[in-house]
Amino acid sequence: MASSREAAEAEFRRFDTDGDGLLTAGEIRQANEALGAHGASESEIEAFIKSADNDGDGTIGLEEFVGLVGHGRHEKA
Repeated sequence: MASSREAAEAEFRRFDTDGDGLLTAGEIRQANEALGAHGASESEIEAFIKSADNDGDGTIGLEEFVGLVGHGRHEKA
């Protein structure tokens, strides 16, 4: 069974469609659209980006992503 970090890294690579090592808002929205009715709302996406973007550059790097989703903090209560 994969660790939570490994699972988060795999998800990051899947979402990082241009392979630049950064997730943009557009890439996150594109991944969310693929979920259809099970996806997050626009306000939830914005909150996710804001909470994960520790350095304020408007993108989410691998470590930022792993830090947020690798520990299950993105899950709804």
